[in-house]
Amino acid sequence: MEYRIMTEDDLQYVAEKYTEYYNTVEECCWTYEKAYKRIHQVLTMEDSMCMVQTDQEGNITGYLMGYFKEYDDIRGYFLEEIVIFMGHQGKGYGTAFMKHLEEIARENGASIVELSSVNDEMHEKFYSGLGFYPADNFVLMSKFME
Repeated sequence: MEYRIMTEDDLQYVAEKYTEYYNTVEECCWTYEKAYKRIHQVLTMEDSMCMVQTDQEGNITGYLMGYFKEYDDIRGYFLEEIVIFMGHQGKGYGTAFMKHLEEIARENGASIVELSSVNDEMHEKFYSGLGFYPADNFVLMSKFME
């Protein structure tokens, strides 16, 4: 696998594959336009680091997006999302990508990688297998507005 920083030239392809994955595998209702905007928002924010993973032929097999965050005593990286595209899952690509992310984040001064995850068995198994654990000092809070 090869890894490189995502560019705006990658956005069209990544947004298409994002929409295909989520609408097929996760039964969501993404439009291409919304997927493009979501990825573009993170790609263009200050201190973002978004990457694509490619196979030996240069085909994009997945991507991740996130950003560095400053705290009073450490620098962190918040992983907004990682997606391995259909046809490439179950081959260890996600695990390899996460390990690469940790190396790059550490090289850029981060001492922690944080993320929010769907609360299900598949995601818990994947992330705990990489050493992630639920933080007990934070809770995700939400409010749907009427």
